[in-house]
Amino acid sequence: MKDFLQAIVDILAVLFGDAPQRPRPPRPLPPALPPAAPLPPRADPAEPQDASDVGGEDAIVVSHEAEPPRDTNGPEFDLDPLPAPDDGNSPPLSPDDRPRGPVPPAPEYRARYLWCIDNGHGALTAGKRSPILEDGRQLFEYEFNRAVTARIFAQLDRIGVAYFNVVPEVQVGNFLTERVDRANRLSSALPKIFVSVHANAGPAASEQDFTDDRVRGIETWYYHGSQTGRALAAVFQRHLIAHTGLVNRHLRSKVTGQFYVLRATRMPAILTENGFFNNRFELPLLLSDAFRQQVADAHVQAILEVEREGV
Repeated sequence: MKDFLQAIVDILAVLFGDAPQRPRPPRPLPPALPPAAPLPPRADPAEPQDASDVGGEDAIVVSHEAEPPRDTNGPEFDLDPLPAPDDGNSPPLSPDDRPRGPVPPAPEYRARYLWCIDNGHGALTAGKRSPILEDGRQLFEYEFNRAVTARIFAQLDRIGVAYFNVVPEVQVGNFLTERVDRANRLSSALPKIFVSVHANAGPAASEQDFTDDRVRGIETWYYHGSQTGRALAAVFQRHLIAHTGLVNRHLRSKVTGQFYVLRATRMPAILTENGFFNNRFELPLLLSDAFRQQVADAHVQAILEVEREGV
């Protein structure tokens, strides 16, 4: 009866413009989600992991100490820190001095950037070679770098992406200053991006000794303080790990003693280190055509993502 009388009062209140203001009962909370399933164990829990395997794909490993040059054929690193070289523009070359440009894009593809692809090192670079395997095979880094970049160029030609082969010569050394100068001087109506392709080497007693088994995987370097470089490096690192399945050594930068090709280029720049040629497990991979194609495919997919999405 009490509820019936209250309903009559409410109807009369609405008719005469005095609707009651009673608090609404709280809505019940949705049921809690079930706990997430535990992650599966690693395929090989006994396998030693690199100390930098510490997070997601965009984890950053920053060194605060200058790294010494890796060989005596020119300075591998530059000790003069400068602001991030993202916004610099270089004066155009005269037609007679202008380096030979990339293959013109296909009509159906509208290029967004000009990719300066640097294959890092030449046949005259001191060191940069692996220990010799029992079957007599040995990796020379300049040859690996050129094998990967040749595969990249072939795909970019078919698609129509604009690119510039920074060092087509083979009989050169580190060629550091000229590599950077060529990219900086290159006249382009498109924004330029610099990508240097390398294989890595870990600490070892000599060229004929392998590094520690735990020193393995792929890392991508960018100029410390460059947000554009960091974003660019993250795209390449993600594709490289997805395509190769190697240990993720993450994004890397140096506060001092930065790579010369990252510091001196007046454009966003990154450097990829695609496995260790003095790791006894990764050396056979780096010598294989299949792995080199995987590395090239990863670079191309990263380039196409940046072409679509920008950086």
